[in-house]
Amino acid sequence: MPDRVEGLPLQVIRNLARIHLASGGQSDSNLYVSDAVYRRGEVLLPGRGDIVVPRDSVIVFADDEPLQNWGHECRYLLHDPESGELTGEIDALLPPTLDFGRDFVPFHVPTAFGPPEPLRWPIVYLPEWLFFPEWTSHWYVILYSGASMNRHLNDMEFLYRTLVNTYGVPAENITVLNFDGSLTYNDADWTPHQGSIGNWPGDNTPYQIQIDGPGTRDALVNAIAEVGTKLGPDDNLLLHTNNHGNTVSGVSTIISYSGADTTPDDVSNAVGGLPKFSCFMVMMEQCYSGGFIQPIIDASPASCTSVATAVDANHTSAGGPEFDPFALDWIEAMAGTNPDGTTLSPAAANGPPTAQEAFDYALATDTEYGDDPQFESSGGGENCTLARSVVWIPIPPLWRFLFPWQILPDPSPERISELSAEVTALVASGELTQPLAEIFQSTRVEVTNAVRERLSR
Repeated sequence: MPDRVEGLPLQVIRNLARIHLASGGQSDSNLYVSDAVYRRGEVLLPGRGDIVVPRDSVIVFADDEPLQNWGHECRYLLHDPESGELTGEIDALLPPTLDFGRDFVPFHVPTAFGPPEPLRWPIVYLPEWLFFPEWTSHWYVILYSGASMNRHLNDMEFLYRTLVNTYGVPAENITVLNFDGSLTYNDADWTPHQGSIGNWPGDNTPYQIQIDGPGTRDALVNAIAEVGTKLGPDDNLLLHTNNHGNTVSGVSTIISYSGADTTPDDVSNAVGGLPKFSCFMVMMEQCYSGGFIQPIIDASPASCTSVATAVDANHTSAGGPEFDPFALDWIEAMAGTNPDGTTLSPAAANGPPTAQEAFDYALATDTEYGDDPQFESSGGGENCTLARSVVWIPIPPLWRFLFPWQILPDPSPERISELSAEVTALVASGELTQPLAEIFQSTRVEVTNAVRERLSR
């Protein structure tokens, strides 16, 4: 543990760190300093970085890519505790501690996320009776985020809503592992958020996601094993991982809330223990996520498998003020809407998007610095969808902003009697097809006129 020392030349250290930053052409990096002395031989990030402090030093943490998910390029500037002089620097991929905001105070923050776009439209979800559960595939889902920040939880909330409200996946089929097992996250300085997290920024309504456990390696491995007790040969599994990643000796990892991080071997061993099932769809947002692709493909017992990642095994993924760009684009493709409910234009597909179509949309629209989306599949996994393609009922874009009873006003009693008599006669005559088509057309015109009248007010 670092020693708290009175009388450190912190102002000298701040000035020299700024000068060093500017002289290297890296003035956009954010700088943080701790008023403590890290002693020679102290190990930083044991098990994740194993960085040994070479001499007694005051550390200035330089975040060189503040808009990226961790791990990404950063440095530890080592300053002499007596004079404040810069004595060296260490390249790293993670902060000196995963809760660096407790000890490190920012003093140079030129780079920060811009304000998120304001909410454009409210969204009213259509009622459950409009869905047809018997026409949807049977999906199980695992959503995972370890050392979560707001954007990671927001990504999972969007996907959770899409699965439940758009594809009719039962909430009990979805396992959510987040942070410490509660509906919260770390702030940007990796300290736990204090107070209420408020509404989901997508449509400014309360979060719907239900948290089932913490974002740890053991919880993830156990969740995969647990779903294996439920999977049948015709069932499907979606695995989404989010938050931060790291690379240790060339091996990609998913950072946990606590305990050991998750490696490709951890995931592939767990996946390899599953029984045979139909479709396995994987989407990973974290840095260095591409290192998980081949191990998952090789281990999967599913008839068809696909893995989409934000980056390859050697790069960091981009973050955002409210959502992660790659995850956001992939989920938008699957949802057919933006987070606020406005219709996606152009749509990712003419019907339920396949894994390939969702990835292609994200690849085309995710232009953020650092992202390098990757996709692999086997056994036709690229053609997997979250719903059977025989069912896709497009809803006119503006209807989604009205309540159902505003869209379809009750017909008058006289009209009900007329329709009943007409249908009874048509059934009795056996000439049902053509008259029904004419009635449906007439009703469509009535509904269209009613909607236009309502929208014109």
